[in-house]
Amino acid sequence: MQRRQFMAAAGTVALGTAASGLAAGQQADEVSLVDWFDGVSNLDGLVDRTGESEVTITVGAQGNGGAFAFEPPAVRIDPGTTVVWEWSGNGGAHDVAAEDGSFASEVESQSGATFERTVEEAGVVRYACNPHKALGMRGALVVGDVSVTLTASTGAGTSSGSEEQAPPGPTFDGWLDGVGNYEGVVDRRGQDTVTVTVGAQGNDGPYAFDPPAVRVDPGTTVVWEWAGTEGPYSVVDDGLGFASEHTTDVGHRYAMEFSGSGLSKYYCTDYRDRGMRGVVLVGDGPQEVMSKSSLAVGGGLLALVSAPMLYGLREHVRDTTQD
Repeated sequence: MQRRQFMAAAGTVALGTAASGLAAGQQADEVSLVDWFDGVSNLDGLVDRTGESEVTITVGAQGNGGAFAFEPPAVRIDPGTTVVWEWSGNGGAHDVAAEDGSFASEVESQSGATFERTVEEAGVVRYACNPHKALGMRGALVVGDVSVTLTASTGAGTSSGSEEQAPPGPTFDGWLDGVGNYEGVVDRRGQDTVTVTVGAQGNDGPYAFDPPAVRVDPGTTVVWEWAGTEGPYSVVDDGLGFASEHTTDVGHRYAMEFSGSGLSKYYCTDYRDRGMRGVVLVGDGPQEVMSKSSLAVGGGLLALVSAPMLYGLREHVRDTTQD
């Protein structure tokens, strides 16, 4: 799709000290961003992009329970750097608006749309997406050698990006510890069918489920679709007793329908220790492992529900699990 640029005025607008985002009385050599980044699930320290004349930040990256994040959310740049915010097309409509009101993009949802600013002077620029600010879709530009604190557990930030990583979300008793592409639970409620990629990039190769953690409504069918080329892959939940085929076939699909309320912890047999593990969180209720009575199974692999319900599910899965 062709990139479209939209700016408040023709050309690139330079931001001076008025757009630095520094609070009154705050010292330029020590700025606290603890409150600003509170609840921002994809914060991964201060990313150092000094030495680059142009820096791109994704709008609608995965984080904060969906595609409701800037990536990276905190970045250090040199004065005079042009910052390009580029829309991913995910998460609905977003904008980019400075907290001090010095700039604001249009509300945009189209993939490839961009918004540009050049920041000329040292300081801190806080910005957010107005529609999703409360969810944690906030970011900051740290311009020059300003020292910042990102979280309550870290000291002043440096240009090396050495701040401690903030926890991305619940780990479900450690099940998602070490899952490299985990950035919080993705909210897919309101959808009848949800697809999870098998063999997505993560854990140092195509060894991930994407998204690795997803929340769905009771009655939702989750379809795992094989995409990786380093298989064989599988989808296995020992607690609920379901297991897919162990296959390398790209495009293979395996479907499960979940009802009730609870949690399914699953993994890939071959790459579990690499971090290829996932979670399906069903409903708004307790984050506990589901019982077998809350599960309907596709493909005729297991019969854990009554025959009429299972028959109806098989008819549904017959259409959704074709290679």
